[in-house]
Amino acid sequence: MYKRQRLARLLAGDQAVIMMTEGRGFSNAKARRELGWEPRIPSWRQGFREELA
Repeated sequence: MYKRQRLARLLAGDQAVIMMTEGRGFSNAKARRELGWEPRIPSWRQGFREELA
């Protein structure tokens, strides 16, 4: 197991690591198109930066 995955398991738990490493991608296109929804944070990268800062 990778060192980062071990650390992530300690911090977030097994299920979170599985979702981040094995889960398939998701698209917000339908919610944007049909509901006019916009995420609070424009990208997952920015969200990680803000949460880890």
